[in-house]
Amino acid sequence: MGSTPRGISASRGAAVLGLSEYQTPLEVFQRIMEEREPGWNKAHGYALPPEPDSAAIRWGTAFENAVVELAERAQGIKIINREQAWSRGINKTDNDKFITCHIDGLYDNNSGNYWSCPLHEGKTTTSFTFREKWGEPGTDRVPRTYQVQVQHQMMCTGAGEAIVSVLTFPEAPDKWESMGWEVQGENGDYWLRNKDDFGIISKGSGKIDPSYWATVFNQMGYFHQYPVRANGEAQRLMAGAYREFWHNHILTGTPPEPRNYEDVKRLFPEPKSTIVVPDYIERKIAEYRGITEETANSKKRKERLKTIVTKYAAEHRGAGIEDDESAEAVIFRNGSGDKLGSWSKDKNGHLVFRC
Repeated sequence: MGSTPRGISASRGAAVLGLSEYQTPLEVFQRIMEEREPGWNKAHGYALPPEPDSAAIRWGTAFENAVVELAERAQGIKIINREQAWSRGINKTDNDKFITCHIDGLYDNNSGNYWSCPLHEGKTTTSFTFREKWGEPGTDRVPRTYQVQVQHQMMCTGAGEAIVSVLTFPEAPDKWESMGWEVQGENGDYWLRNKDDFGIISKGSGKIDPSYWATVFNQMGYFHQYPVRANGEAQRLMAGAYREFWHNHILTGTPPEPRNYEDVKRLFPEPKSTIVVPDYIERKIAEYRGITEETANSKKRKERLKTIVTKYAAEHRGAGIEDDESAEAVIFRNGSGDKLGSWSKDKNGHLVFRC
């Protein structure tokens, strides 16, 4: 146990391994170097990545306590040691404890032994993402980044099991925010409120405890748990990758290879020079230009085709055949009766061509 974790934390593990959708190894490198030496990035001419912020993050943070309450209810066990910090080295005797984590909590099994207590890890997601990325509840089939995260936590703490609890939102948080809902509060005390089109708090909305919504979602079957056992072989491979990252990059101050355009922009935030490029770079630039022109032309052609088809539908209104689908839409079919597309109103009342 220790103070605020520095180094390779559980939320950074998947990025170091190159498995994260949200962070690259370079981003982790920059953040760790800045933590170890504030101002390091500026001194080396690098731009720090912006702090992540999104509706999903805001709502996930607001529902952390609610997920704990649901998890305690499901297991019938109190969760203790919330947000406790841990750190360790590759070997138990290492002084360089660069593997760190903050745990969401421990299930108190009254054993008096931390290592025998399952870890609690709470998550929120949308119903779409849950269907796409999560396995059958009760199994250990959690998304790969979360599998890395809990294996990292178990490696850091010595725990033998983690229970991943996930609360599924029926709608995406950014949709709720577009409807006027917002998260308010800070430091673990959060509530939900709704605003009207003018940004004024609606009458009667008041403060809504996220636990109220969470309870309703649970009753609708939107809360699930996944027990994950410690995997010694996976942890050994992770530790090896962490050691390599730490010694090759952090201790030497050498940035990892950039993985995407945003990485490159942060490494070269002030472009000032003229470069004579080799043939293969010249070909890449030419290819990029070609794709840009092709994309623009395709967009124009797509709009033209849509105009032709919908104009035809307008000119032949009432000349078609009736079927169940065409009561409130124009349905396009071929001579064999196969559906090709439609021209109808979306939920906002806008006419849309779909194909």
